[in-house]
This record gives sequence, structure tokens and C-alpha cells, in this order.
Amino acid sequence: MISATKPFVKFHRYDQELVSDIQALNSSGYHKDDIWVLKWNPDKNHSNQRDNYYKYSTHFESAVGHIDSKAHFFDNGGEELRTRLEKLGLTKDEASALVRELQETDYTCLLVVRDLKDNIIKMND
Repeated sequence: MISATKPFVKFHRYDQELVSDIQALNSSGYHKDDIWVLKWNPDKNHSNQRDNYYKYSTHFESAVGHIDSKAHFFDNGGEELRTRLEKLGLTKDEASALVRELQETDYTCLLVVRDLKDNIIKMND
């Protein structure tokens, strides 16, 4: 069931901080169906973006733990990420802006949470 409220979205690197946020959400009663990790993968991008491929392929990935048992994990190219964000409740423009920002920064994934309450996890600085 999709809620009427927009999901919470946080830019992340695929690292221990992401795992800590997911564990904090789980401890607060959020389940796998409430949490999505959308990891941008330029290998699966149809446009050939060399700079982004280099940034992504050399980025140290240090997430530990079984993220896939605690959150839905989606690893795909830009167009597929936009479509998934729309399915999670964002508009096409919002989804496009998030994917574009993901591609232009050193973040490698988005943490998306349905109906986030309180301050369970820190916002991006």
C-alpha cells in the first residue's frame, strides 16, 4: 500500500553509516517493506558516462551486514532509479532531480523510507 505522504529520501554512500541508519530504523519498528536502498549503477546506465563510471568504480564501498534482509535493495541505472522513485511516491520531476544529484555528487545511493517519523536518522548536511 502506497501512502499519501512523500517518502523520506537521504543521499548516502554505500557504507557503514547506511547500515547504521537502517539498523536504527529497524530498531524503531520499520520493516523491510518501509525501507529501500536505491544504488546507482552506471554499468546498467544506457548512456555512456565515463566520469561517473570512474567515480563509482573507484569509490570504496564499505557497507557491512545483511542490508538485503533489512531493506529492499535496488541496484540499477538512472532511468530505472527514476521509475522506482516514482513508484515509491515521488513525482517524475522530483525523481529526475534526485537521480541527477546522485550522479553529480560523490554519493552512490539513496535511502528511501516510507512515513518516517521523528528524528530516527540524521538528515544530510
